[in-house]
Amino acid sequence: MDGPAGSRKTFTYNYLIAETISRGFKSATAAWTGIAATLTNGSTLHGLFKLPVPILDNSTCNVTPNSIHGHFLRQVSLFLLDVTSMIPKHALYVFYRLLKDICNNNFPFGGKIIFLCGDFRHILPVVKRGQPAEIVESRIKCSLHW
Repeated sequence: MDGPAGSRKTFTYNYLIAETISRGFKSATAAWTGIAATLTNGSTLHGLFKLPVPILDNSTCNVTPNSIHGHFLRQVSLFLLDVTSMIPKHALYVFYRLLKDICNNNFPFGGKIIFLCGDFRHILPVVKRGQPAEIVESRIKCSLHW
């Protein structure tokens, strides 16, 4: 979901969370930044998926299928991810592989619903000492190839 400030994105997130809960499913809300995570009563993506620092294209998360956290992630049906424009594509690939692994299947994201939200006209991912082309290349694109 893409929308500028004031377009009722937070209202939509809260509605989806309430609707998911009322139907007996679990949802998890996270954002790339701590401030955005606080505003959505969620956690950071690093906290939710135990992302490594730094995140490289071959990184893995510190979650095993038999761990308590792995069990929790398996139970979640809907992941709402805010401030998506700031998520580096490597981070998305890392939890893509994590969810497939802990759910023990070959479906994209382990068959979970991933709701990407934010203002895609907003801010790009931070690339330390990155050139403009590197920054643009690090972003999530509309057509991801897994």
